[in-house]
Amino acid sequence: MKNLLLFSSLLALTLFLVQCQPAPTPKDIINDQFPEDQAAITLILDDIYKSAQAKDLEKLASFHLYGPKFSDFKDGLPRGNAEQNKQSEQAVFSAVSNLEYDLRDVKVDVFGDVAVATFHGYFEGDMGENHITMQLQGTLVFAKTDKTWKIVHEHFSPLNPANPI
Repeated sequence: MKNLLLFSSLLALTLFLVQCQPAPTPKDIINDQFPEDQAAITLILDDIYKSAQAKDLEKLASFHLYGPKFSDFKDGLPRGNAEQNKQSEQAVFSAVSNLEYDLRDVKVDVFGDVAVATFHGYFEGDMGENHITMQLQGTLVFAKTDKTWKIVHEHFSPLNPANPI
């Protein structure tokens, strides 16, 4: 009986203490900046292009959440899917040598477990005997899974050379 009384008292005290805890402040996904997540995604952007420079195609693919919800838009073509994107990236980055990149006007907005990164990308390299340069506007949409950010959508379009950033 004494043990039951002690157990009941401890249970009542625990419930009382739990109820006295202040409620967590809700996240404002519109106005809060989430600087740790912004910094993590900025580092991922750099790591993506370093992987492309190193032709580490497996690591490059690992930044994506390839699956049925993945999509991309490139150069005004119809919407692409995960397999098309993977094949395209592998073909391009395995063919390009001496890749250099400069990401400018990078903006990362975090909305809880979803983030949008936009930037102007300046790329150049060699494809066989040809030297190529590209100026692109890029949008990458990320989803947070298991505390890791993965790309779920890409959109690249030519940057208007009359309005360089």
